[in-house]
Amino acid sequence: MESLKAILVSLLVAVFGTLIHQTQINGLPIGILAAFSALLFGSLESRRGRYGRLIFPIAVGVLVFIFAQDWSGDKLIPASESGNIWSYGAVLLAIFAALWPNLRR
Repeated sequence: MESLKAILVSLLVAVFGTLIHQTQINGLPIGILAAFSALLFGSLESRRGRYGRLIFPIAVGVLVFIFAQDWSGDKLIPASESGNIWSYGAVLLAIFAALWPNLRR
Protein backbone atom coordinates (compact mmCIF):
# COMPACT_ATOMS: atom_id res chain seq x y z
CA MET A 1 0.00 0.00 0.00
CA GLU A 2 2.84 2.39 0.79
CA SER A 3 4.42 1.81 -2.62
CA LEU A 4 1.15 2.76 -4.32
CA LYS A 5 1.03 5.91 -2.18
CA ALA A 6 4.61 6.80 -3.16
CA ILE A 7 3.79 6.34 -6.85
CA LEU A 8 0.66 8.50 -6.59
CA VAL A 9 2.50 11.25 -4.70
CA SER A 10 5.33 11.19 -7.26
CA LEU A 11 2.79 11.41 -10.09
CA LEU A 12 1.10 14.43 -8.52
CA VAL A 13 4.39 16.17 -7.76
CA ALA A 14 5.84 15.49 -11.23
CA VAL A 15 2.72 16.74 -13.03
CA PHE A 16 2.41 19.81 -10.78
CA GLY A 17 6.08 20.70 -11.13
CA THR A 18 6.07 20.17 -14.88
CA LEU A 19 3.06 22.42 -15.31
CA ILE A 20 4.29 25.35 -13.21
CA HIS A 21 8.10 25.25 -13.37
CA GLN A 22 8.28 28.04 -15.98
CA THR A 23 6.01 30.50 -14.15
CA GLN A 24 7.62 33.85 -13.38
CA ILE A 25 6.19 36.92 -11.65
CA ASN A 26 8.14 40.14 -12.29
CA GLY A 27 11.19 38.09 -13.24
CA LEU A 28 11.13 35.99 -10.06
CA PRO A 29 11.05 32.21 -10.67
CA ILE A 30 8.00 31.52 -8.51
CA GLY A 31 7.10 28.36 -10.42
CA ILE A 32 10.40 26.55 -9.91
CA LEU A 33 10.35 27.42 -6.19
CA ALA A 34 6.81 26.07 -5.83
CA ALA A 35 7.70 22.96 -7.84
CA PHE A 36 10.76 22.21 -5.71
CA SER A 37 8.79 22.87 -2.52
CA ALA A 38 6.14 20.37 -3.58
CA LEU A 39 8.86 17.89 -4.50
CA LEU A 40 10.54 18.29 -1.13
CA PHE A 41 7.28 17.83 0.79
CA GLY A 42 6.39 14.81 -1.36
CA SER A 43 9.77 13.21 -0.81
CA LEU A 44 9.55 13.80 2.94
CA GLU A 45 6.11 12.20 2.96
CA SER A 46 7.36 9.18 1.02
CA ARG A 47 10.17 8.61 3.54
CA ARG A 48 7.66 7.42 6.14
CA GLY A 49 7.31 4.01 4.53
CA ARG A 50 9.89 1.31 4.08
CA TYR A 51 9.87 1.21 0.29
CA GLY A 52 8.59 4.72 -0.40
CA ARG A 53 12.03 6.25 -0.10
CA LEU A 54 13.20 4.05 -2.98
CA ILE A 55 10.10 4.18 -5.15
CA PHE A 56 9.53 7.95 -5.01
CA PRO A 57 12.80 9.11 -6.68
CA ILE A 58 12.60 6.35 -9.28
CA ALA A 59 9.03 7.28 -10.18
CA VAL A 60 9.85 11.01 -10.30
CA GLY A 61 12.83 10.31 -12.56
CA VAL A 62 10.79 8.15 -14.92
CA LEU A 63 7.93 10.65 -15.09
CA VAL A 64 10.20 13.65 -15.69
CA PHE A 65 11.96 11.68 -18.45
CA ILE A 66 8.60 10.84 -20.06
CA PHE A 67 7.43 14.46 -19.85
CA ALA A 68 10.63 15.67 -21.53
CA GLN A 69 10.14 13.45 -24.59
CA ASP A 70 8.64 14.66 -27.87
CA TRP A 71 6.35 11.73 -28.69
CA SER A 72 3.23 13.78 -29.40
CA GLY A 73 4.90 16.74 -31.10
CA ASP A 74 4.78 18.90 -27.96
CA LYS A 75 7.29 18.84 -25.14
CA LEU A 76 6.06 19.50 -21.63
CA ILE A 77 9.58 20.33 -20.45
CA PRO A 78 11.38 22.50 -23.01
CA ALA A 79 15.15 22.60 -23.39
CA SER A 80 15.45 25.96 -21.66
CA GLU A 81 17.19 27.06 -18.48
CA SER A 82 14.12 26.50 -16.30
CA GLY A 83 13.42 23.19 -18.04
CA ASN A 84 16.93 21.94 -17.35
CA ILE A 85 16.77 23.10 -13.73
CA TRP A 86 13.47 21.28 -13.25
CA SER A 87 14.54 18.12 -15.10
CA TYR A 88 17.84 17.55 -13.39
CA GLY A 89 17.05 19.29 -10.11
CA ALA A 90 13.87 17.29 -9.51
CA VAL A 91 15.65 13.98 -9.85
CA LEU A 92 18.65 15.10 -7.78
CA LEU A 93 16.48 16.52 -4.99
CA ALA A 94 14.34 13.37 -4.86
CA ILE A 95 17.42 11.14 -4.69
CA PHE A 96 19.07 13.38 -2.09
CA ALA A 97 15.94 13.33 0.11
CA ALA A 98 15.65 9.56 -0.27
CA LEU A 99 19.27 8.92 0.70
CA TRP A 100 19.31 11.34 3.63
CA PRO A 101 19.61 9.29 6.83
CA ASN A 102 16.95 9.29 9.51
CA LEU A 103 18.10 11.50 12.33
CA ARG A 104 16.57 10.14 15.53
CA ARG A 105 17.75 10.61 19.06
